[in-house]
Amino acid sequence: MKKYRCTICGHIYDEVVEGVKFADLPDDWKCPLCGAPKNLFEEVIEETPKQEEKENNSTRNVNVEVDEDLRELSNAEIAYICSNLAKGAEKEYKEEEQKLFLELSKHYESLIEPIKGNLTDVKKLVDEDDQLFQDAFAVADKYNDRGSKRVLTWASKTTNIIKSVLDNYEEKGIDYLKSTKIWVCDICGFVYIGDNPPAVCPICKVPSLKIMEVK
Repeated sequence: MKKYRCTICGHIYDEVVEGVKFADLPDDWKCPLCGAPKNLFEEVIEETPKQEEKENNSTRNVNVEVDEDLRELSNAEIAYICSNLAKGAEKEYKEEEQKLFLELSKHYESLIEPIKGNLTDVKKLVDEDDQLFQDAFAVADKYNDRGSKRVLTWASKTTNIIKSVLDNYEEKGIDYLKSTKIWVCDICGFVYIGDNPPAVCPICKVPSLKIMEVK
């Protein structure tokens, strides 16, 4: 019997506990915690102590040599960074800093050119983000940068759920969003489709008052 982990919220589906094999669940089955579809679950591979020790040793004494091509950040990336800095300032009750970062975020957001194209073009952009995450994770693993891994994990989960929403919309069309609501966590960007948001964000654990309905 196996275990499977939701890549969005971390919920574990244990075949022993549930009494049903994961493969036998219907295709429209969803995570009971965050609503993620079945295809966003991954098998949990149990690591032996020797494997863990080998991995830990491989990250020690790494000769950090940064030799990479730097590029200018896009307006969207700068807006996103300033928005996150504003959220950080809010958590530390720094109202003036929060206000300034929000102004910067809105300024750069106003410079973003709207996406032109159809759903396929949008999905292509999301796939490109997914590849960037894989590359970033590889660098973080190389230098054992736990802080970067934590940030990348949050962001990649949001990208995964957006991919799921786009896939479902492509399959079901407007009926997928008909007679229901769309919610987005104001802290981490988690997307939820349903009449009521979860009591707690399954990604960043903030209460539902931070999960806003998209009008």
